[in-house]
Amino acid sequence: MDMAETAHRMTVWQMVEEVASRTPDALAVECGKESLTFGELWAASLDVRARVCGTAGFTPGDLVATLFTRGVAGVVAQLGVWLAGGAYLPLDPALPRGRISVILDNAKPRAVLAQGDLQELLPADVPLVGAASGAVPGEVVEHDTSRDSMAYVIYTSGSTGIPKGVAVGHHSLLNLVCWHGQTYGTRPGVRVGALAGLGFDASVWEIWSTLANGGTLVLPSDLDPADIDAVSRFLQNDSVEQCFLSTPLAEQLFSLAEPPTSLKVLRTGGDRLRLYPPAEFPAAVFNHYGPTEATVVTTASADLRSSERTALPTIGSPIKGTEVRLVDSDGATVSAPGVQGELVIGGAALAFGYLHDAPLTYKSFLREEDGSVWYYSGDICRWTADGDLEFIGRRDTQVSMHGHRIELSEIEHAMLNVAGVRQAAAIMTAGHDGVLVGHFVGAATEDAIHEALVHQFPRYMLPTVFHRLESMPLNASGKIDRDALLTVLPRPQVAQPDTAEAQSTIHRIAQIWAEVLGRTPQAHDDFFRIGGTSIRAAKATGQIRRTFDVSIGIRVIFDNPILSHYAQRLDELIRGEE
Repeated sequence: MDMAETAHRMTVWQMVEEVASRTPDALAVECGKESLTFGELWAASLDVRARVCGTAGFTPGDLVATLFTRGVAGVVAQLGVWLAGGAYLPLDPALPRGRISVILDNAKPRAVLAQGDLQELLPADVPLVGAASGAVPGEVVEHDTSRDSMAYVIYTSGSTGIPKGVAVGHHSLLNLVCWHGQTYGTRPGVRVGALAGLGFDASVWEIWSTLANGGTLVLPSDLDPADIDAVSRFLQNDSVEQCFLSTPLAEQLFSLAEPPTSLKVLRTGGDRLRLYPPAEFPAAVFNHYGPTEATVVTTASADLRSSERTALPTIGSPIKGTEVRLVDSDGATVSAPGVQGELVIGGAALAFGYLHDAPLTYKSFLREEDGSVWYYSGDICRWTADGDLEFIGRRDTQVSMHGHRIELSEIEHAMLNVAGVRQAAAIMTAGHDGVLVGHFVGAATEDAIHEALVHQFPRYMLPTVFHRLESMPLNASGKIDRDALLTVLPRPQVAQPDTAEAQSTIHRIAQIWAEVLGRTPQAHDDFFRIGGTSIRAAKATGQIRRTFDVSIGIRVIFDNPILSHYAQRLDELIRGEE
């Protein structure tokens, strides 16, 4: 669908409505054996609209939280909230209950629309969207939804210790969806894979850029997105032609001996891309950059297969409707190639700001004398001679871990709330596969800190290692010297396997873990407590498949992170295949 044809439309859901009206029998979304045509999707969403409108106290413009696993029902729920005139707040069911509670307390949604078996994750006093109370689905009731209305809220890591909600408007989402359709050729009949959890902003891009442009959204029914072999099989077996993969996964897909031949367009982003796809890679590969505050995508590259490989892949140039510039420490614009500056973003992509936090909004979204608003990203970039942007790094304590932006200060804040912790400093180690390390001063134990944080943070925010120091290293200004902390990391603990049998399962697994982690584990060690990450788990799982010639998924290491438990489970799987 051409952008010019849709520029007059107020919202993305009206684009979906037009597709449903024009081609009601076309396939809209499928997940395993479950699927809906556009006509069925629209009808199901009207049912949800009736339920939302029947919720006590609801009025158009209200925020409604949604809590669903990745699947058809979650998509229907989000569209139904829009049809009721509300904005949706997607919650990831993988989050700890404590974090879900903090987000709900901060966002204060009118109610929560939740999958039945997930309602137990919610605080008891949170109002739920129930069954429709006599409301009859039909035509969408007229309401004040417009370009200036809020479409959704996504929560990200916050520097104060509390997650921050980014409120995005319908006009910004429309800009993204129309640009996407023009750029990537997503149209009726094109099958687009969607692997992101519904609580992440990548899912916003996946879902609505597909459905609003008439494509078919293909959701995996049972898949761990960190398992690149499983991802590749899903893409091939489900005939997926386009998809988005986070940077680490895309790089792994590049290295597969047999990448999925069905794939024609691969979009990536979320972290600094360090590898180019092979020239013979079957899909066109496009790198992207964009904070949640700029509606998922700010810049996009050309096809990396044909790019000159004289440096790391760039993040490209601004998408249509978006403006960017680089500024130095004095706020002056930097335009010369090779000169670094902070990336500031303007134009249609900008979010409204932070939900219920006007001071932070005013600090981050600056209004200039001409009335234009610019978001100061904190990301350091430089222009190339070809007019593309090269991402350099962060200017503050925010880091990117496997596509997720993390405020190190939020981790430090949580550590300081643990009894016995007097000082805390979180860092991410250098290298492509860096890990989070939590340094602390005080009498608390590493286990006590881990136990406290595991109930507050998703796994990707948990430090892999906690390291006690006698005192924090300080720089000349008396501040914590974070560079020095990189030099005082705990030494790897090398231990002999607990078994005398050199070819025992546990010994062979220990050797593989040691190759991946850089340290030899003991039988009682937890993979994720001694340097393991989701990417390292994927590498270890792949090596174990080849070494033992067994079909084993990455989920096994998440469910059995203790070496001895993992070995026991692997033995069971091996016996089951004999």
